[in-house]
Amino acid sequence: MWTPLPVWAGVSEWSDSHLQLAGPRVFLVLLPFLLALVYWVYQRTYPQIDPKRRMVLVALRAAAVALLVMVLCEPVLTWWHQQVIRPLVLVLVDTSPSMRAADGPFTRLQQAVAVLGDERWSAHLQQAEVRAWGFAESAYPLALDTVATAITRGQATNIGRALVASLEAVPERDRVQGVVLFSDGGHNLGRDPVQLGAELGVPVYALGVGGTEVPVDVQLVDVRTAETGYVGQSQPIDAGVRSWGYEGQRVEVQLYEGEQLLQRQSLLLAGDGQVKRVSFAVTPQQAGPCIFRVAIAPVAGEFATADNEALAFTHILAGRTRVLLLAGGPSEDLAFLRRSLSADSSWVVEAMIQREPDELYGGAWSPAVLQGRDVVLLVNPGAWLLNGPPAAALVQHVYAGAGLLVVGGPKMARAWRTDSPLAVLMPFQVAGPVPFVPGEVLLRISAGGWHHPVVRPPAGADDPWLRLPPLPGYFRTAQQRPGTTVLVESAGGEPIVVAGVYGAGKVLAALSASFWRLDLMSSGVDGQPQTIRTFWRDAARWLALDAPGGRVRAATERPVYRAGEEVVFAVQVFDELLKPQPGARVQVALAGRETFDLQSQGAGHYRGVVSGLAPGTYEYEVRAAGDQAAIGTATGRFVVEEYSIELGDLRADPLLLGELARASGGRAYSLADWEDMLGQLAPRKWWVEKAEVLPLWGPLWPALLATALLAVEWFGRKRSGMI
Repeated sequence: MWTPLPVWAGVSEWSDSHLQLAGPRVFLVLLPFLLALVYWVYQRTYPQIDPKRRMVLVALRAAAVALLVMVLCEPVLTWWHQQVIRPLVLVLVDTSPSMRAADGPFTRLQQAVAVLGDERWSAHLQQAEVRAWGFAESAYPLALDTVATAITRGQATNIGRALVASLEAVPERDRVQGVVLFSDGGHNLGRDPVQLGAELGVPVYALGVGGTEVPVDVQLVDVRTAETGYVGQSQPIDAGVRSWGYEGQRVEVQLYEGEQLLQRQSLLLAGDGQVKRVSFAVTPQQAGPCIFRVAIAPVAGEFATADNEALAFTHILAGRTRVLLLAGGPSEDLAFLRRSLSADSSWVVEAMIQREPDELYGGAWSPAVLQGRDVVLLVNPGAWLLNGPPAAALVQHVYAGAGLLVVGGPKMARAWRTDSPLAVLMPFQVAGPVPFVPGEVLLRISAGGWHHPVVRPPAGADDPWLRLPPLPGYFRTAQQRPGTTVLVESAGGEPIVVAGVYGAGKVLAALSASFWRLDLMSSGVDGQPQTIRTFWRDAARWLALDAPGGRVRAATERPVYRAGEEVVFAVQVFDELLKPQPGARVQVALAGRETFDLQSQGAGHYRGVVSGLAPGTYEYEVRAAGDQAAIGTATGRFVVEEYSIELGDLRADPLLLGELARASGGRAYSLADWEDMLGQLAPRKWWVEKAEVLPLWGPLWPALLATALLAVEWFGRKRSGMI
């Protein structure tokens, strides 16, 4: 008979069992005679015992004989197990701030909630078990019976994390028939959800919420200033203002340092989605870090006012940066570099050119030539500059805190030796003369370069290096040194620009020549000559900034973050000889948060990420320890501004939802077509039947049980005086 079991976790169960004999059944015919013989024998035992004890002994021997006979018949127990399984449907509801935008009389979230509360929604899913999550930058459980009270929250939208978190919370992964995603498609944090969708193994059915309308709003975009400035020199601060619904209206843009209002400008707003730029210029009077705040006076009817303010960070230096160009000879690259750097009035640029074999045009050589030079550019150096007295002096100069920029060329390629004093400063290893690989070399920013201040493009911008003409070749190196960072690479992944930190100074190497061609060939129609020109100036600025001292050097990826962004910590740890120290335990103590560990990236580099920080100024302390002994500490601070990344773009993105659904094997629909979506999903119960066969004669236990019964009988006979 079928036996129903309780319904548990969406699974209904029934079971049945059946015993059958697989061996010869003739032994069953003998069983009554054997049992009768046992009874007959005990009726004639001597001495006579009381009837109750006799019946116990008869029962023990009869059970043992019956068990042995049954084993000879080879009994088999068959057990059937049948389940009715309800499919599991996961529902994800976007509750990020962009869902507060209204399309008509209702917000995007209210439209999604209305569908979830419709009786037809429940009717379509009555055969399925439904579990729901709300999400913004992270996911949280959502009760469908109270979804009407759901509110927008968070500072960003991370669709990928919501998909992963909902699936990780389901132990019975094989029951998941699909994920229904209610979202406007605004994804601005974390991993690309389209790439992730192809790896989920579960179809995503996206219901797009929101149309082409954008809430009326005025916002600051792309506020920036130079990362370094100088006391007494003009410091430009540039900002873009974008608006929807306020075309032709004037707003006031204000510039603050702290709470002090420095300047204000009136700006006429452009059409919907268009950016108008506004520029300020201030003259810093004090050296040190400085944070400027650009603000727009609130406008009546705005969707949000947090995006009316943005911060710009700069580091003001006490004086002009002194740059020395050391060249192996006259060249187009030398002329181009000198022209690019001299265009900035904050630089003092001087050049000294090598005369064969050991002289410099522009002054006699001595180590004093390097004194007071913040940055040295070594351009296509010959053998004397690479292997002679200037090389040894350059090593000491860099370790003392100066910056070195090496630009390759034919002379350097021919004259390079592995025993050159400069070898300890190069972010690459070369066994001998450096081979030049000719051919067109297209350039792009590397993965590490997207986070480096020298080549990092503005937020949301494309890679400008992709629009540059090709270089005529590159110098092939044997190996990149651990702890260095590739900033620019070829389309094939070969390093072209590599950076590293040595002692208290920094080094940047350009593994090619003829960079002047990028400027010349980009100067035509639609060219991008400013990309390569800006690169040399930004490289020199970065090299001029002092590297932090001590054995532990820590910094955040940027000094200013938008609310909702992940704050990235980058730390280097050195041993007593200031060589990279791997294997350390590195922790970050952040006010108001638990201390957390950073992950080793190899060669003394450590990295960690923290998210979900509220707006404000944060101070942190980094502690490093190894072999149960402290190595050192470093401190710093960063700012999380009110302007969240969620407010940067409030437009719906149905294209992303469509790509995500297709990548996962699902399909995207507009919210109005939700019934068609459920018809495609069509969750249905299914039966699963499983049979288990257990032979009762093969294992050792029947013989052991029979032996035990006979042993107990023997003990009873002995106690009765029958043995």
